[in-house]
Amino acid sequence: MLLMSKGAPDVLLPRCSSYINARGDRLPLDSAALACIVKLQESWASKGQRVLLLAKRVIPSTLKVPPTDEPEFTDYVMTNLHSDLTIVGLVGLVDPPRPDIPRTVATMRGAGIRFCMVTGDFATTALAIAEQCGIVTNAAKTHRLADLDRNANPEDVAGFDRDGPVHSLVLSGSDLMEMNDTQWARACAYHELVFARTTPEQKLRIVKEFQKRGCVVGMTGDGVNDAPSLKAADIGIAMGGGSDVAMEAADLVLLDS
Repeated sequence: MLLMSKGAPDVLLPRCSSYINARGDRLPLDSAALACIVKLQESWASKGQRVLLLAKRVIPSTLKVPPTDEPEFTDYVMTNLHSDLTIVGLVGLVDPPRPDIPRTVATMRGAGIRFCMVTGDFATTALAIAEQCGIVTNAAKTHRLADLDRNANPEDVAGFDRDGPVHSLVLSGSDLMEMNDTQWARACAYHELVFARTTPEQKLRIVKEFQKRGCVVGMTGDGVNDAPSLKAADIGIAMGGGSDVAMEAADLVLLDS
C-alpha cells in the first residue's frame, strides 16, 4: 500500500524522516536538508504563496492493517502510519488579490473602519497577502507576541499605537492560547492586524475580544467553519458563493463583487 499525504510544511515536517533528491534517491532528512526545505518554504511564503508539502510512505504487505472499509482504518492510519514519511516535494500556490482590493481597503479606512485579516494560512504567507491588499502598510515594522507586555498596566492601553509610527501586529493561533487580558487589550488597539493559523474557535474568540472592548465587529466568511463567528459578530457578512451554513448564519450576503 502507498500512503500519500499533503499539508502545511510546519505540520508535516515533524512526521518526515527522509526525502527524495533530484535523482530520485531516498536520503535521510538531516539538519542541512531540513534547513534547505524550511528556507524554500519561507521564501515562497514571503511572496504570498500558500505552500504545501507532499510526502509518501510505502506500507509493507507484512504489516497488519485494518481493512479500508472498517471504521478503525482511518484512526489506525493517523496513529500508526502517518509518520516516518518521505518528502516528495513542495508546491506553491498563487491566488493574487483582485486589483480593486487595495482601493477598497483604503476607502473603508477613510471611513474609520479597521481591518483584521483572520486566516488559517502560515503567518509569513498571511503577512505578504495582507501587504498586497493594503491591510498592512509596512511589513518591516511588524510586531509579534513578544512585543505585547504581559505585565503592562491595563490603563496604559488606551490610545496604544495611535501616537508615533504605525506598526502591524502578526499573531498565530498558538500565540492566542498564551495571551492574557492585558495582551489582548494591547492587540485590539493595533490598526493593522493579522491573525494566522487560526481555528474556528479562535476566530470566534477574536470577535468576542473586540466586542468586549466596545468595538462594532463585522465578520466576513464563506465556509462552514466561519458560521460561529459570523453569528456572533455584530454584522455577519457571507459570500454568495459560499456554504449554505455560512449564509444562514450571516446578517448580510454579498451576491456580487
